[in-house]
Amino acid sequence: MTVSLSPWDAIIGYLKSAGVRHLFGLPSDDLQIISSLPPSGMDFILCKDQRNAVFMAAGYALTTNQMSVCVVGKGPALSNTLTGLLEAKNLGAPVLLLALGTGGDKLGTRSFQEADQISLVKPLVKWAYRVEHVERLVWAMERAAFLAINGAPGPVYIELPENLMDQSVPIGFQSAPPERLSCSPSLRELDAAWGIIETARKPLILVGGGMKSATSNVIERFANQHGAALFATASGRSVVDEDHELFCGVAGLYTDISLRRIWEESDVVITLGSRLEETATFEWDLLLQDTPLIQVNVELEDFAHEYRGVKVLGDGYAAVEQWLERRGQEPDGVWLETIRSCKEKAFSQRAVYLEKLKKAPGIHVPELLEMIQTELPENLVLLQENGLQDMWSYFYPYFRFAAGSLSIVPSDQTSLGFGAAAALGASVATECPVVALVGDGAFNLFSPDFITAVQYRIPVIYLVLNNGGYGWLQNQMNYKHLSGQSFPFVSEAAKTGIQIPQYEFVESLVIRSKEEARGQLQLAWEKYQENKLVVIEVYADLADVHEKISHVYGDFPLYDQQASKN
Repeated sequence: MTVSLSPWDAIIGYLKSAGVRHLFGLPSDDLQIISSLPPSGMDFILCKDQRNAVFMAAGYALTTNQMSVCVVGKGPALSNTLTGLLEAKNLGAPVLLLALGTGGDKLGTRSFQEADQISLVKPLVKWAYRVEHVERLVWAMERAAFLAINGAPGPVYIELPENLMDQSVPIGFQSAPPERLSCSPSLRELDAAWGIIETARKPLILVGGGMKSATSNVIERFANQHGAALFATASGRSVVDEDHELFCGVAGLYTDISLRRIWEESDVVITLGSRLEETATFEWDLLLQDTPLIQVNVELEDFAHEYRGVKVLGDGYAAVEQWLERRGQEPDGVWLETIRSCKEKAFSQRAVYLEKLKKAPGIHVPELLEMIQTELPENLVLLQENGLQDMWSYFYPYFRFAAGSLSIVPSDQTSLGFGAAAALGASVATECPVVALVGDGAFNLFSPDFITAVQYRIPVIYLVLNNGGYGWLQNQMNYKHLSGQSFPFVSEAAKTGIQIPQYEFVESLVIRSKEEARGQLQLAWEKYQENKLVVIEVYADLADVHEKISHVYGDFPLYDQQASKN
């Protein structure tokens, strides 16, 4: 028997069958979706800013490893989501964006808020589709959900013309949740890669964000079997246990100087689920001049063609499982000793630096990171920004992700405010403690949706590093001796405190010194366990930056500054 539903009833019905429990966004003026929600039991997190809404949906998707949904209006409402889509695409976050569109009966008539929305979003999503006929609505939902989670996950877009939303949708079959498919590499590609791996004495494995699609210890087992050094890209952190004896930190820009030797001496680099963006490959032209690269990806467009070696098309976990069965030679003892000694040097220098900071006034980010790891649970979800000082957490061993924890960072696009907003989506998605390490510039950009967290009682611990403004720009200005110019990126007045709205649900704390930091973190955890939103303002010194980014030129450090240290 064929039944008819309103379009929003059909959409909500499909999303419920697909396992969606929360929606994010700012709907159009007609508010029809609101009347379709109550029977579903789903929650709509009404946001104040469409960009933040997509960031929240991305945080939710990356936390659950499932598709999330964002709903917005048309025209400028849709254009406000573009930065969020840019991040979701580069992060591999499976976000379904549903947007209203100008009705087909009014296209081309300069209708109110009319825009070529498909053209705007198409470069930023895996699939964009405008539903012109109600008979195609459920089909479009099913296809979008399927594409969002399969292959390399990513955002998809469905446009809902206004005149379509006044019609009835015939439903003649039962909707099914999207099927998640596996993609095993071919034997020929596996054999070609194995020909390099089995003779390698100094292997190195680089884990990217594309490996967050599953939970498994197969990579650690493979590293143990072959004595391979383990690194991660910034987005690939928390895929492997960073307390593992072979884990050596983050690739490229964020590699500790003491660990560069491992890259220089490696005789094969195996990359799993990484697009090898610029931050991950920083200095590779110096470190890997003659080193073969084995790349494993599920999407053809994710392969980098700047490096010689073998390309393997398929799931990284499937490839590693195949190679595990082949065993190969025993780990090289000299290589294992190199890894051990480099790590020992990195941890020793960290200890020396922390000891030096004890004598310095104020609170420094490395000290704060150490306290986070001792005073907060190991299974936390840490949302990070990519600013001048919150970037300290990217530098292993200053921060380590234990087994069971989760790292969520902005992509190589590093959209300001992503981590602050995505933290709300992550908190809605999980029972694990959610902590956001953000700068004051990012926090202020996110601020329109601070009230969203209050209204929906979404608990998060925000650690806001307050240096008075946009620290990265000010640091670069100081480095280039441009301080006489009238560009007040950092304001001394702003450093007197950020504005935190006062609500019963909100707990505001301040850390000005190392002496009070531990106690404030302990208090923050107590208040968080009471289901409160906690904002800790941490007074940060602008000069408190990691040595690798202390000499900046544009977006990156100068090569010669790093080479001179080795």
